Amino acid sequence: MLRLRHVSVGVVLALVVSSAVMPLARAADQPGEPCSTEGFIQNLGTGFLVCTNGVWQASSTAPPPPLGTPSAGAGSTAKVAKIFKPVGTALSQDTFGSTGKQVADATAFRLPDGRVRILAFVNVTTGLPGLRSATSTTKAGTSFVSDGTDPFPGTPVGQPRAFPLGGNSLRLFFAEAGTVQTAVSSDGGVTFTRQGPVITTEQAGFEPGVISVIKHKGVYRAYFSNLEKPGVHAERVMRTATSSDLMTWTMGPSVVAAGGSHPFAVTDKTGKVALYYAADRGSTYGIWVSTSKDGINFSKEKLVVVGGGDADIIRAASGGGYLMYYGADLGGNNFGIKVAKSIGKVIP
Repeated sequence: MLRLRHVSVGVVLALVVSSAVMPLARAADQPGEPCSTEGFIQNLGTGFLVCTNGVWQASSTAPPPPLGTPSAGAGSTAKVAKIFKPVGTALSQDTFGSTGKQVADATAFRLPDGRVRILAFVNVTTGLPGLRSATSTTKAGTSFVSDGTDPFPGTPVGQPRAFPLGGNSLRLFFAEAGTVQTAVSSDGGVTFTRQGPVITTEQAGFEPGVISVIKHKGVYRAYFSNLEKPGVHAERVMRTATSSDLMTWTMGPSVVAAGGSHPFAVTDKTGKVALYYAADRGSTYGIWVSTSKDGINFSKEKLVVVGGGDADIIRAASGGGYLMYYGADLGGNNFGIKVAKSIGKVIP
């Protein structure tokens, strides 16, 4: 989940999997006033309020840098990778006729007709927040309209990741109740049949966020991080696992020494892997990328997008490039999904 301020990485998903799905907070007049929903966030001048133990508490932690084309800033040692160029907003609350100000954790896949379908967490104005779908108006995959469907009615699941199986079929991984769950669809993501948990907290050694899966050197390899929770400053850990059938997973080691959240993996014919993830590096928060030849040991970290998070990448319809969908602050405390087009090597 895109960080909504320094202490609130993954607020929406953390609330989802703890069975308390909630929108951003309504305005609070002063710190110290009572609040009803743990983890809610409200801007407060240069800082923000967070609902903690039933009371609005102020924090002066600086907000993340402005969103957009990466710039490490004066005095930063971060290397910048010119891989993606933002081209616009793909999804917002307006896409779904909502005033909930939260659309997040998008996963994208192509339909047989070439259009792109996105599943994302939506904090709807009425009804239960959860996954909703939208489909692009063209094969370009930059403009979307809501499908008006709820793939998991009555269930507030979060952090979806689609793994296409060909045609209209796909497997979806998602986070729910301390586990990574999976379900399959044969109608392009309109309806799903659950197939149960695939990675539990006990297996992972921590409460897992959802997995990103690639086919790598003859096996399926997954990457995931510990689930972000509101108000919790936990060390970020990313881990890998392998499987032969996408259902039974063998836990592997941790990857990327510096840590990160909500990884997305891309590989090429040589087996080289690029891992995109959200991370803080000093004063810079955003999407970073590291590369590996063996899928385990990653290095050469570079900054890709300042302020963004939760990257999900698919191939462009033409030209051999890629599209990246990622969480971003759209302004006015309205969090949505932006889209960027590749201008460089996605596996640098």
